[in-house]
Amino acid sequence: MEFGRVTPKELEKLSLHLPADPAGNKTILQPGGKKVKAWLGTSKWGRKEWVGKLYPKGTRDSHFLREYVKHFNAIELNATHYRMYKPEEIANWAEKATGNDFKFCPKVTNSISHYSGFNDAEAATKAFIDGIVVFGDQLGPVLLQVSEKYSPAQREPLFRYLQSWPPDVVLFLELRHPDWYNNKAFITNFCPRCNN
Repeated sequence: MEFGRVTPKELEKLSLHLPADPAGNKTILQPGGKKVKAWLGTSKWGRKEWVGKLYPKGTRDSHFLREYVKHFNAIELNATHYRMYKPEEIANWAEKATGNDFKFCPKVTNSISHYSGFNDAEAATKAFIDGIVVFGDQLGPVLLQVSEKYSPAQREPLFRYLQSWPPDVVLFLELRHPDWYNNKAFITNFCPRCNN
């Protein structure tokens, strides 16, 4: 899926500037004087069509991440969804973002999230976490995107898996099967804050 994809001609006409903040934002976003930090990014830094537009002309593929971190402060790291990366590969990415207030938000590898049924996933999860902790302070929340075929009827292995997740690694859960959202009583029990 190429969500949000535009043609090069459309991109030339597209304004990437944010409008001025409405006056009410100060009240809404800073209640009690607290500052709010927003993280903004995409799911891929390797877009060749950004060369000459977002990245300087002539930018080589190997420099895309260095350019990306100049424009965004986060990335939903889709790459980790499709294969397991070694810690040294991840260290290379982290090094390219060093000095920037930047967060990598890796997706759990699909061998766990889509194909394991959350059974016997301990070794794969350990390997995944051993890789991503190399991000150190640049590690943002991890995204566990569960297959759209994974229904609430299969919930027990998922719940056990979530309970086994290391508490010091922030995890966001994305459930796609419609039955997670169709049963009001189940939603209330699963996520009381979702009842609003």
